Amino acid sequence: MQKESDFSKSVTLIRKNPTARVILLIVLLFAATYGGVEVLRIGLHSDSPLMVVSSGSMIPTLNVGDIIIVRGVDPQTVTVGTIIIFHSPVDYEMPIVHRVIVVDKQSNGLFFQTKGDNNPVADGWRVPAQNLIGVFVAKVPYVGLLSLELRGPLGITVIILLVALIIALEYRDSRPGSKKASH
Repeated sequence: MQKESDFSKSVTLIRKNPTARVILLIVLLFAATYGGVEVLRIGLHSDSPLMVVSSGSMIPTLNVGDIIIVRGVDPQTVTVGTIIIFHSPVDYEMPIVHRVIVVDKQSNGLFFQTKGDNNPVADGWRVPAQNLIGVFVAKVPYVGLLSLELRGPLGITVIILLVALIIALEYRDSRPGSKKASH
């Protein structure tokens, strides 16, 4: 009689134990999410390779809820007309997506004048090159709307309820006499 391998024991545990299945599912979701983002960070040379557009300042080019792909670049390569993503000169924690309308090379550094396509006037600041996060590469229309909604209290409640539902369904299906448990 051959001794059961550790791998086989692990698979058996996961099949028979609903808690182990839920834990495995959560671990796989985190690994896929964060692993995928890490690959994008490396491939696109950007700490923030995916962002969700949260304002209408770039309509019709970018709409609220679009997910944008951001590639890191050397600020010296940015030209007029390029859509850049940058830390706001007023609130560094707030990223902004606007189009470059002037590239200003000064003795004290490189600056960009920007404007949202949907805004009537240019931004009231110059963006220093060190605030540049990257340039716009592509968009996935409206997919980020869910992300914007889930950031609020209602979204957090929905996420908690969905996790509780998954756990409840796993336990229900593992009870003796349930259809899944009898296989």
